[in-house]
Amino acid sequence: MDFFPDPPTPAEDEVEESPPQPVWQSAPEDVVPGVVPVELVLGRSETTVVMLTGLRAFPTGLAMNLGVRVRGRVRRRDLNAEVFDGPYTHDMEPDWHAGRLKWGFELADGRRVTNVDPSPWDDQPDDGPGAPFRKPDRPILHGGGGGGGSRSVDRDYWMWPLPPAGRLKVVCQWLDQGIETTVHELDAQPFLNAAARAQPIWPAP
Repeated sequence: MDFFPDPPTPAEDEVEESPPQPVWQSAPEDVVPGVVPVELVLGRSETTVVMLTGLRAFPTGLAMNLGVRVRGRVRRRDLNAEVFDGPYTHDMEPDWHAGRLKWGFELADGRRVTNVDPSPWDDQPDDGPGAPFRKPDRPILHGGGGGGGSRSVDRDYWMWPLPPAGRLKVVCQWLDQGIETTVHELDAQPFLNAAARAQPIWPAP
């Protein structure tokens, strides 16, 4: 005979779907992107190289990897903090803002987007939980995950929306590391072609 009672029947777990993130926040998770072979050194000095690689095109924007490599003396000891926007061990004084790592794009229609623009979340209205996101009225260059050490750091970035056809300028400056303003010009069409090749992972219902 059984002395102990049967264990309770476990309740079926209800899978709660996460609310969709706004398209300007990150690359879509359910799309296979079109890949563009970009290996671009954005800026270079005797001690530092900033490069752009791994570019993936989606119908809603461009995902990419920013790589930083340094040798010798680094003015700021914590390279990760500099690339990932903190936490910093120094005051964010005007001299630091002037000398920090800056990079971004100028689109063919004249709009600009940089890694030092105000956060798009600052523009969102405080309408309470569940309120719809407001689409920004400007392009967004949003930093994501990554990592590294004292001499090598990589970080993912997302640019929304797709750039229009025409000239696409990429600009980099890092005065603290000896990199003056450097400008590269690309043709946006290969990115648009790659975005057209992107495919949804899941079949349409």
